[in-house]
Amino acid sequence: MTDESGRAVIADLCRIPNPEAIDRTTYVELGGVEQFISIRGRNRTNPVLIVCHGGPALTLLASSWIWQRGVEEYFTVVNYDQRASGKSAAGATADMDLSVDRYVDDLEELITWIQGELGVTKVGVLGHSWGTIIGITLAEQRPDLLWGYIGVGQVISGPENEVESFEHALRSATADQNEEALAELHALGEYPGAQPLTLERIVTCRKWAHHYGGLSAHRSESDYFMGSAELSPYYTEDDLDLIGVGQQATMPQVLPQLLGFDARDRIAFDVPVLMFLGRHDFTTPTAPVERWIERVTAPSKDVVWFENSAHLCMHEEPGKFVVSLVNLALPHAIAG
Repeated sequence: MTDESGRAVIADLCRIPNPEAIDRTTYVELGGVEQFISIRGRNRTNPVLIVCHGGPALTLLASSWIWQRGVEEYFTVVNYDQRASGKSAAGATADMDLSVDRYVDDLEELITWIQGELGVTKVGVLGHSWGTIIGITLAEQRPDLLWGYIGVGQVISGPENEVESFEHALRSATADQNEEALAELHALGEYPGAQPLTLERIVTCRKWAHHYGGLSAHRSESDYFMGSAELSPYYTEDDLDLIGVGQQATMPQVLPQLLGFDARDRIAFDVPVLMFLGRHDFTTPTAPVERWIERVTAPSKDVVWFENSAHLCMHEEPGKFVVSLVNLALPHAIAG
């Protein structure tokens, strides 16, 4: 079977042929920028769940064929390629506003558009990694728009994340007696320390944190995730090229905001809060989230641990992911 025929099989698998379903793609102008939107669900009357992807500029829609079909039975799932990301990267410019506030405003505008298009009052937001910064900020500022917020690989403290990730890599390399890893990690000096946190230093830390299961649990590589976009029924070869374009365009502005983000004292929410945490996540490590969630006040709060996952629990434990959404998020959606 060729890649082309394999992609055709996946595309046919992902079709939603029943008449009550919704499967729509379009571009919507958000904050003056055309952004790609996908809306999918088995029944258009189901509650709406917006997925806010991570990155910088790493769209989740490209790999959604792996994990999302089960979710679509209970929710109308909205994916959007954020400004300068994925299919939306075609409109990226050197002077584009890539501040957290602008991303949050884009999400708010998207919700307003969804309200008009689908006739709903409230939506849920599921943020992943970088997308949790956008999601948690919106949840804090506009709880009136949401029936719930779900953080997957939640970012609470960028500086603490770097320390935790480095210590995991160093601890694992020491136990493994990996001389190559130890040499590269020790060369970073005190990490992150007082030295400039350059892309090269970050990449070295991430390289070994991921090698020791910090991206995908018990795996030294995550080829299944990285390669899944190439089989995506939603992206052409030209679209796939745009993913790299978006990452290059956003990295200089978005990465410093990600690394410097600090929500440790933002603990009062007027919307249900759910945390989905991979036990082995050292991409956005969970220790800062554990400390934070204990202090959070919200109408309700729940934490689900994915014991066999790291940063990609929707891919690593898709069954538990769907069951957790149905058991913990769907009741809030129905009530909302």
